[in-house]
Amino acid sequence: MNDADLLPLHTPRLVLRRFDEADVQPFLAYRNDPVVARYQSWENCSAAEATEFIRHHQLQQTGVPGHWLQIAIALKDTNSLLGDCAFQVQADDPHQAMIGVTLAREHHGQGFATEALSGLLEMLFDHLKLHRVIANADVENVASWKLLERLGLKREAHLRLSLWFKGRWADEYLYAMLSEDWIRHSRPATPSVARPG
Repeated sequence: MNDADLLPLHTPRLVLRRFDEADVQPFLAYRNDPVVARYQSWENCSAAEATEFIRHHQLQQTGVPGHWLQIAIALKDTNSLLGDCAFQVQADDPHQAMIGVTLAREHHGQGFATEALSGLLEMLFDHLKLHRVIANADVENVASWKLLERLGLKREAHLRLSLWFKGRWADEYLYAMLSEDWIRHSRPATPSVARPG
């Protein structure tokens, strides 16, 4: 399956698409917001780094084991960037992947992350035919793990002081969803995702 079969994805309010050059400035703005970056791995992002990041993910193939693919999340009506979501198929098991999401602060609390990740999960389970999808969340990042629970992922572990993160040891929750969980629980509530035909 090639990229043309997968991206862009359309949900009721959003389009999940490849990044483009117009995304550099809004990407820089939310990447350099300390509230957004608090539970993320990055500290600061320069314009050169943002440009290179966007160019890399414009060309990155979909579903290459061991490689993250960042996907732009844009408003359907305006095509303006409001964040990104990502997945990485495991290098040692191409039937499993990890996911993540980041939104600009002004778009928090409006259901956009739920809608975007629902579309991403549909792509991973229905089109890439994955068996299991996982996500980690800092225990202190309540909004993140509540999002994963809304999506139907199940908490499988509490990893105590498992991650050295920004000068401290952090606890993490490990969440997962199986393909049968997706079919049984999540799909009926998932926004319809349209693909180019």
